Amino acid sequence: MRSGLLVAATVCVWVVVSQVWSNSRTEDPLGIAVSPQNLILSQDQGGAVTVHTAIPYADVVPTSLLLGDLQGAVAATGTWADSRGNLVARFNEAEIEAMVAPPSAVLTLSGVMTDGTEFAGSDVVRVID
Repeated sequence: MRSGLLVAATVCVWVVVSQVWSNSRTEDPLGIAVSPQNLILSQDQGGAVTVHTAIPYADVVPTSLLLGDLQGAVAATGTWADSRGNLVARFNEAEIEAMVAPPSAVLTLSGVMTDGTEFAGSDVVRVID
């Protein structure tokens, strides 16, 4: 009986923590979350900037995706669906870093849905020299 309660309590805590963590990462209604959150201009951080969303992958035209700020935009170098079926897009790190400056930048993901509707959502990243 005790082990059953422990398992149930553990599952409840995991569900609550998962919901809080996933919902607090971004306030954008499209779930736009840029990674890494800290762009360090003096270091290579793996060569890519990845954007996670709450947009169903099947609803997006992958070739329409751009990530940018007031200085311009960069086309996606790759796209895929995450484990929930939502859009994830990858962008060239050096091209994104060339557009931003300390202390922070608002990066906006824009694109077109398969029904022709345009969308855009943003996330703020910290920029470090």
